Amino acid sequence: MHLHILGICGTFMGGIAAIARAAGHTVTGCDANVYPPMSDQLRALGIELIEGFDPAQLDLKPDVFVVGNVVTRGNPLMEAILDKGLPYISGPQWLAENVLHGKWVLAVAGTHGKTTTTSMLAWILEDAGLTPGFLVGGIPQNFGISARLTESPFFVIEADEYDTAFFDKRSKFVHYRPRTAVLNNLEFDHADIFPDLNAIETQFHHLVRTVPAQGLIVANGTEDSLRRVIARGCWTPVEWLGVDDGWTASGGESSFDVTFNGQPQGRVAWALMGAHNVHNALAAIAAARHAGVSTQVACEALSRFENVKRRMELRGTVNGVTVFDDFLIH
Repeated sequence: MHLHILGICGTFMGGIAAIARAAGHTVTGCDANVYPPMSDQLRALGIELIEGFDPAQLDLKPDVFVVGNVVTRGNPLMEAILDKGLPYISGPQWLAENVLHGKWVLAVAGTHGKTTTTSMLAWILEDAGLTPGFLVGGIPQNFGISARLTESPFFVIEADEYDTAFFDKRSKFVHYRPRTAVLNNLEFDHADIFPDLNAIETQFHHLVRTVPAQGLIVANGTEDSLRRVIARGCWTPVEWLGVDDGWTASGGESSFDVTFNGQPQGRVAWALMGAHNVHNALAAIAAARHAGVSTQVACEALSRFENVKRRMELRGTVNGVTVFDDFLIH
């Protein structure tokens, strides 16, 4: 199959391109701006990149156009696709139908911490010998790449609540059909597409509705918003984070003990900073346990976790000043 990807240089669509290439498909793509590092990564995979959205790209005659959510009506290439009645599909739907179908999907959702928690979870499964596929909105330093396809039945994905495409205004994560879902936190965000917090809670409940009864939802028990989401209806076991009858951590931020239902599970000693990362670790440990990884193995794996590039990434010390590179969009 030949895919032509519109908006290919974004982290998510670039990851889909890499996965499609690994699956043996011919992949080409275009974007408004084509520049490193994503352009270098994609070209190294043998993917032809075109700058701009010239309708002449129809001459490539792909089997399907995969459309990123940066593409809107009025885009000249998209208008030509519509006028000609050519087949097109969103990135999340293509991924769900061609990669995720039949796999044990572990999806990490939440307003904050998705990239880091997804990276932790992928690394735990990797360290446990499960060799998962993954798609992350950043570059986990333990892997050095943001996306990978393997023969493993497990696939770990960062589950974004932003809308799918101009023709599909549902959140991306409703396409993924996870068996294990992490709901890390939920606050009002993306004011450009959501009118209020209730609208986002509705999308999160759509995700909850897709998790099977034999699956697992790992949710932050300290957030009223997620309690409200689950209260709308849940048909799946829930393990709560941050509460006594669920997963808790005690100790410091660089070294802490993990407890589940009051029972000691293991200890993590690592180089990461912040109480938020301790919480992220609990979410990853709980999700990995559902996939069959013991909590002790998960804790030991996290002790070797190297974080994500540009997430408090230590770049060096100059004249006694320690420099970190930290990337955050808000």
